[in-house]
Order: sequence, then C-alpha cells, then structure tokens
Amino acid sequence: MEAGQPAPVVRTTHLDDGPTVVSECWAGAHSVAVGVWVGVGSRDEPAAGAGASHFLEHLLFKGTERRSARAIAELVDGTGGEMNAATGKEFTAFYARLPAQDQDLAVDLLGDVLCDPALRAADVETERRVILEELHLQEDDPGDVGASLLDEALFPGHALGREVLGTRDTVEKLDRDEIAAFHDRWYRSPNLVLAAAGVVDHDRLVESVAAAFEGRGGGEVPERSAPEALPCGDRELRRPTESVHVAWGWRSIHRHDPRRRALALGVYVLGGGLSSRLFQSVREDRGLAYNVFAGTHLYNDAGALSVHAATEPDRADELRQVVEAEVAAVAEHGITADELEIARRGFEGARLLGLEDSGSRMFRLGNGQSLYGRVESLDEFVVSLRAIRLDEVNAVLAEVLASVATVAVVGPAA
Repeated sequence: MEAGQPAPVVRTTHLDDGPTVVSECWAGAHSVAVGVWVGVGSRDEPAAGAGASHFLEHLLFKGTERRSARAIAELVDGTGGEMNAATGKEFTAFYARLPAQDQDLAVDLLGDVLCDPALRAADVETERRVILEELHLQEDDPGDVGASLLDEALFPGHALGREVLGTRDTVEKLDRDEIAAFHDRWYRSPNLVLAAAGVVDHDRLVESVAAAFEGRGGGEVPERSAPEALPCGDRELRRPTESVHVAWGWRSIHRHDPRRRALALGVYVLGGGLSSRLFQSVREDRGLAYNVFAGTHLYNDAGALSVHAATEPDRADELRQVVEAEVAAVAEHGITADELEIARRGFEGARLLGLEDSGSRMFRLGNGQSLYGRVESLDEFVVSLRAIRLDEVNAVLAEVLASVATVAVVGPAA
C-alpha cells in the first residue's frame, strides 16, 4: 500500500437531530455492514449499576414494540447475514452484516432495536440468568480472571478497573426500570455514530437513518474523570488449575496522545507477533508457554500496557524471569531499526488485509468517528506510520516501562 493511492470514498453527515453517519462505498463488495456506536460503556455506569451497558447489549435483541426476538432473528437468518453487539469500557457497538441489497433492512433493524426496545420485565429476568452464566464462564477461565485482577490493580477505585460485565451482585440487583432509565438517558444522538461499509448509497443511507432514529435527539455526553490513584500492589489468586496464568501491567498514555502509534509499534516488537521478542524467547527458545502476547488498551484519558502468558506451575518462576528480562531490555535499550521496520510493514499489511472485508471497514469507520471524532484516511495512516522515528518509539517505551510492573497471578502454588 503506497501513499498517494486513491482512497475509497468516505462520506460523513452530521444529522441535526440524529446520529453522525459515516460511510465508505466499496463497489467490489457483495455485502453491506452497518453498525451503531453508542459512546457509553462500563466506565460510565454508577458502581451500584455496574453491568448496565452489557445488560442492554443482551436486552435490545430480545424484541421491540414492532418485532419479537424471533422475528428479528428470522429476518437476519433469512438473508444469510449476521447481527451482533459488543460492549467495551467506553462504547457499545451494535452491528449487522447483510447482502448488499439489504442496506435499508440493516438500518431499519438497528434503528428498531436501539430506539424502541421492549425491555420487558420477563426478558430482563431471562437475560439476567444468561449474564450470570456468562460471568460463571469467565470466572472459570484463569486468563480472564487474571486480566480482571490486573485491571483492578492498575486502576484501583476507578471505573476503568471494573469488569465490563459487572459483578454477580450488581447483575442480580439491576432492575428493569434502572436499565430502561440508563437506555433513555444515554442512547441519544450526541452519543450515536452509524457507520456503514460495502455497497453503500450514502444519500439513501442518511435518509433511512434519519427516519429510523427519529425521536432520539437531545441528551448529553458522559462526563469522565481520569484515574488519580496510583496502581496498587500485585494480585494473587490460588486455584487448582493445570497452569499458572501471569499478567504484567503498566499504566500508559491515553489514546489521544500523539505518541500512541509509536507505542503500538514498540509493543508489537515486544510481544505482538510471531517474530516478537517475547514469543521468540518464551516459546521458541524455551518452550515455556503455548502463547505469550503484549498489547495496549488506550482510553480517553488513561491507558495500560499488558503482557500475558501461562505455564506449568514448576516453571512459573522461570517464565517471570524471562519475561521481565525481555521487558527490562526493551525499556533500557529500546528496539532496533530492523525490528521497527518489520513492525511498520506489519501494521501497513494488516490495514491492507482489513480492506478485504466490509465488516473490518465498518469497524474502522465506527471506531474512528466515535473515539477520535474523525475517520483517518488510508493515506494519512501510511504517512503518519512512516514518519515515526526509532528514537520516538524507544523514548515512549522507556517512559511507560520505567515503573515497576503490576503483576496478577492465577493458579496453583509452584
């Protein structure tokens, strides 16, 4: 992918009393992917109502005043398409991917479930049981437990440290009226972005979105405060699992920091691919773990860098020594020019591969408009990526990794 190549046509329309609409017309597609980003997530919930956003993710598919849950499922299944949702700490996304001729149906379905959900008391009870089972499944996964413990330790006493699903206690106590009030307050135009990619007619899309989301104007955006407390001590949970799961974490930069892409390239070298330092030293050289990876989690006003791996109990100390030595080496000496070039080409290639799927294109649009207020063009992406210098990458890695890691361990004693 070369800078200067013609970019796909991305159009954006800000409705006066409705969602911001952003689309990318891809004439070669056989599908259309439409998604709605709601700029509210688990960090915007009161502590006693933790899990409300995720609860709504479930409930909105349980039917509307016009359609039952079965009718919605049959409409989607009848096209061969899919409809789903995901909840994060700062947004909730609902999306559908249907054959190209079904753009209007996708918009109508999303508008119906988001704007006019039935939210019946009986459905709340049904989904409460489903979510509690989801929590049980998560609690059975030591990797998930370790990640949750790490978040709690990195952001103590702050909503970013809470589990997106909520807790058993909050899920059991949330009632229908609380959930409905949360929906009515936040699912309104200032927090809504509709993204569509594939065979999209933008003008028709805007007309159908205005009709489907009529009555969801007004409202407010959530007020957020950055974490103030420093990370607390390490966390350890003993369980009779076959492996010991270890997660290391550091507080990091936020997503609007101009160094975020430099950090992403550095973290990719540390633990983002098969050629990464951690994968090579932990798995390829020593066979310590089936997988080891590093990643960043960047929020509006905070961020985290984490490393995750699991190994057999009697090798846990060796795993920690190897991982911590690799991290220390990167923090002190940085990465090499050759490693940076591999990461840079990898990022460009991943973006190029993502262009082959309408769903990936839709997520790029939705994330860009909802989280950053604009969709970065492909040319901008390439130019910014190629402008990053080795010293910039090493400086931000040294800054983030300078502090002592917070560590969460789940598993049996060695």
